[in-house]
Amino acid sequence: MKVPAPKLLTVILFATVPVALAGDAERICARAVQLHRSGDFAAAIQQYEACLAIKPESAELWSDLGAALAHEGRYQDAIPHYLKALAIDPDNPRLRYNLVLAYYKLGDIAQAVEELQPLHQRSPAEMRVNLLLADCYLRLGKMPAVIALLSPFEAEHRAEPGFAYLLGMALIRAGDVARGEALVDQLLRDANSPEAHFLIANAAFSRQDYPAAVKEFARTVELYPDLPSVWSYYGRSLLFTGDAKAASDAFRKELAANPNDYEANVKLGSILAARKNHAAALPFLERALLLSPASLEAHGELAAVYGALGRAADRDRELAVLEKAGVKPGTAPDAGLVPQGTLAPQFFLGAVNLAALSRKGPVALVFGSYSCPKFRFGAPALNALYDRYRSQIQFAMVYVAEAHAGGDWKSTINEREGIALSPAKSDGEKREYAASCARKLHIEYPLAADGLDRKVEHAYHAWPSAVYLIDRDGRIAWSSRLGELDFHPEEMEKAIKSLLK
Repeated sequence: MKVPAPKLLTVILFATVPVALAGDAERICARAVQLHRSGDFAAAIQQYEACLAIKPESAELWSDLGAALAHEGRYQDAIPHYLKALAIDPDNPRLRYNLVLAYYKLGDIAQAVEELQPLHQRSPAEMRVNLLLADCYLRLGKMPAVIALLSPFEAEHRAEPGFAYLLGMALIRAGDVARGEALVDQLLRDANSPEAHFLIANAAFSRQDYPAAVKEFARTVELYPDLPSVWSYYGRSLLFTGDAKAASDAFRKELAANPNDYEANVKLGSILAARKNHAAALPFLERALLLSPASLEAHGELAAVYGALGRAADRDRELAVLEKAGVKPGTAPDAGLVPQGTLAPQFFLGAVNLAALSRKGPVALVFGSYSCPKFRFGAPALNALYDRYRSQIQFAMVYVAEAHAGGDWKSTINEREGIALSPAKSDGEKREYAASCARKLHIEYPLAADGLDRKVEHAYHAWPSAVYLIDRDGRIAWSSRLGELDFHPEEMEKAIKSLLK
């Protein structure tokens, strides 16, 4: 069931109606206006075109033709007519607002913002303009701009759903969750409000409770699939839980409505690139960089894609940007793992004695659990590397706490694959989980279960999954999170070869 947007936003975003005509134009084109107001937009378009052949200097006629085209969903066709109207009457705020709406509905949010700026400067207290501008900033991810724009009007308008939604969402996304949730408390009281579910989901997303976020975003898209940015956030939450397939579908739905969503572009491009579909990934990554030129993530992904496509000059350009920023290609500086060069924490867990393994040579140390989709994704590639380098590298695995087990901490991909594990209640049960995991994923290298105190897991910051290479001196030489976007087996193999030298 599709639930309408908050009333205030509905009025703002869709109030495009024909303006009154004057003089001869009104008499000649009365039929066009009548058809327009009755909702027969296709017939009105034909009449407006006939009118403009007689009176092409009428800004009102050009604008009304644009409005009729917009009502038919022909926003690209409407824009030139609005521009012609503004060329005749450049100071008419209504004409410019109609142009803004066409850009907005077309998904060209950056251009909508540019056209909104003069309207905002002309009437800085005009809430219709302020709310639409705030919504554009929200779509572009400019949370401080939303907060700066709307905060001066909070005392007067905080009870209005549209205002509360925009400012509350911006505050939550900016990290001020308490103030944001307090602002939208009236929305949160309605259990069937899509805005309430969206706000709850964003709060869960902000505290990195991605399974809870997935649950609330799923309810939001069920109630109101056209809510701005909802599919983008839903996709990112799915991706964090390891469900790249469902995330790809969500990102495509977001881009169908808003082609300029940075996160949807960069994440979908990254998924396609990870699957070696480089030609398909390229337009999404190039648009992401256009939307956010300073994005090191987009530069890094583009460098890899250009290289795979044989575009050496473009690859080198992107690599130069990364080098200037001090970022090594193929690394994830924000992964939260123990830094390279650090002495690896020592431990002894049953069949896995790190000190003993290190005396034999470099060590590949894997962390994961069977309920972690990202670990299951990486397991076959790790098995292949083990087969190639087992005589030269000591492989071992530590079984950590379940990534998705019990309660609301569920994974959509696990549900599809029928994987359900409750948290281990004893060391013995955890060892049983580890043994079952080894059998199902065909893991042949030594595996030991961490204790319920999760001591080793915490020492390596390894939850929910990770892999480390430890050199002969016992220092961490390379590391990566697991998962479709994070783990690149070819990078691990390069690191292994470097260690063996």
